[in-house]
Amino acid sequence: MRNIVFTLLLASLVFSTQAQERNEIGFLAGTSYYMGDYNPKGQFYQPGPAVGVLFRNNLSEFYSIRLSGLYGMIKGSHNPDNFYLPGVTPAFSSSVFEFEAVIEIGFLPYNTEISSHRKFSPYVLAGFGAASISGSFIPHIPFGLGVKYSPANRWTVGLEWRLHKTFNDNIDGYINVSDEPRSIIHNNDWFAYAGFLVSFRLINKGAICPAYE
Repeated sequence: MRNIVFTLLLASLVFSTQAQERNEIGFLAGTSYYMGDYNPKGQFYQPGPAVGVLFRNNLSEFYSIRLSGLYGMIKGSHNPDNFYLPGVTPAFSSSVFEFEAVIEIGFLPYNTEISSHRKFSPYVLAGFGAASISGSFIPHIPFGLGVKYSPANRWTVGLEWRLHKTFNDNIDGYINVSDEPRSIIHNNDWFAYAGFLVSFRLINKGAICPAYE
């Protein structure tokens, strides 16, 4: 986990020194939840609070690279009235501390410094990350969608929904038992985040690119 933090800080420093006029910092707040053996289909299942920070580097009016860290809670319990699981299936509650690097792809040109017709854009995102869940290191693939809007010069507000595909089937403490070959796609657990974000584009008058001024 120390290596992940160091890598993110180093990447942020590189972005800051090379193109600070395109950089943003911000925070996220919303809810996190779990999908797995106790919750195979439902969205927003037993949601818990989640907060985080982000650093965004705007490559263009359509593409951005983003680093973020998020802390949240996930939980679940087996309901025998809805589906059957063999063996002992106790309830669980876990903290999630995750870092990720993603690319945002906007559907419309977006710039917090230009006229109002570039102040709104839906987007999709995808990337890679790593999480610490109850002390276990778990790699994951985040992907999702969102919408962002600039209400004032340099400010961005938005809504976002991300799913995180992990490579671990023990987040909930229950591992599927089967003689058949196990599927990476279907058997591993997921966690998700939904909420809002606020970010501010950093000011560096000495390095502002004409296209972003």
